[in-house]
Amino acid sequence: MYDTALIALDISPAEAAMLDCLDDLRAMGVARVVLVHVVRTGWTHGAALAKREDYVGWLEGHAGPLRDAGLDVTADVRGALEPAAEILAAAAEHGADLIVIGSRGQSMARGLFLGSTARAVLRDSALPVRLEWLEGNGEGCARACHQGLARALLATDCSRHAAAAESAAAGLGAAHVDVVHAVTADQHARYPRWPVMARAALDAITREIESTGARAETHLPEGAPSADIARLAAACDAQLIILGKHGQNWIESVLIGSTAANLCEVARRPVLMVPLRAGDA
Repeated sequence: MYDTALIALDISPAEAAMLDCLDDLRAMGVARVVLVHVVRTGWTHGAALAKREDYVGWLEGHAGPLRDAGLDVTADVRGALEPAAEILAAAAEHGADLIVIGSRGQSMARGLFLGSTARAVLRDSALPVRLEWLEGNGEGCARACHQGLARALLATDCSRHAAAAESAAAGLGAAHVDVVHAVTADQHARYPRWPVMARAALDAITREIESTGARAETHLPEGAPSADIARLAAACDAQLIILGKHGQNWIESVLIGSTAANLCEVARRPVLMVPLRAGDA
């Protein structure tokens, strides 16, 4: 479904963990990988940019095993004041149709969190973004590996914003897809029949997924959406959570934001954020 993936790396042992599991991306159809590192430039970062050849060598060292595994790999080191904007520019120049980035900042002192660069990429990208969850393991970070895509979880709010995510869930080729819509107390109070309507929408999505040969199962919990989705993903051992992105300004801060923003903080597994397509607007 996705041919070219741009993987944004910050040149650290933690980020190297993102390259450990090839089958995760292969299961999504990826055949070409672009490894990108952006050096933040400015008067305090000139020395870092001077080490460009070292950064290229680091990327090429990780590109070798990927090429041996049959992937077409390009390494690209860039300098920019705004790394997120440069990552998006690189994705456009290389013709990527998927961006992969880690869910942590450069310092692990405060634990795992959605770093500012990842947050900006998620906010501004018109492409699907796969957010990898990097776990601290005492020596750095490790990424949970999966052999292919046996089970995925689609979280939908049943709005037009979720249409592209729903199509992705049907097209990724997962053997089993759990389709979930979390009903909030406010929704139920404002419209008591909302759960009935949501169930009908989930059943329609399930039928679409099952038409591809996959198994599908619906879930309609009532409570806090991000917590319910994360809890269900853990219970199902989903290898990937898929959900839609609401417009270009869906998140304003790392702590206070939409269900999607909060889910990225608590998922403890990869999240595929799929933006609204022009035809769905």
